[in-house]
Amino acid sequence: MEREIWFEKILWSYMPCHWKGWAAMAAVMAPTLAAIFLARHMAFALGYENDGWLVLPIFLSGWLSMLFIAKRHS
Repeated sequence: MEREIWFEKILWSYMPCHWKGWAAMAAVMAPTLAAIFLARHMAFALGYENDGWLVLPIFLSGWLSMLFIAKRHS
């Protein structure tokens, strides 16, 4: 069975060309954004004012997982 093409490679990035590509992006972006907002809220509630570093590992995990999915389905 062949893999379905959900993303097209354009220059150095992947763009969704199928509805499943858009769904995969939403399925990765929604929990990533929720985790970023929750981490920032929890840091503020605990009294940490400089919490910008929390965004980086959460963002990188979402970006790398989306890159893996896009590369596999292109």
